[in-house]
Amino acid sequence: LMMFDGGERFLAQAEQSLAGGDVPGFAQALSRAQAIIAELLSTLDHKRGGEIARNLERLYRFMLDHLVEANLAKSGRHVLQVRRVFGIIGSAYREVLRHGTPQVDVA
Repeated sequence: LMMFDGGERFLAQAEQSLAGGDVPGFAQALSRAQAIIAELLSTLDHKRGGEIARNLERLYRFMLDHLVEANLAKSGRHVLQVRRVFGIIGSAYREVLRHGTPQVDVA
């Protein structure tokens, strides 16, 4: 969860820096958020995670690509889109930690 909290904080900093005209601050905050997302990507266990790991990989790669575009276009809209996806994933992890993995009745 600390990774998600840090990523959300850096994405918010990127938005604030861009809004304030601080392009170097924007780029630095994006870089830090990208490093967190890349770390999350590298820790996926595809053997044990199966389809969930594959879906998370696609989302993490989308976020990384989108942040590259955000940096090139100096686009707060791109950052906001990544923040939304990142927040959804972080919320899901929080729920799992709070309540455990949901049990599914396959009968």
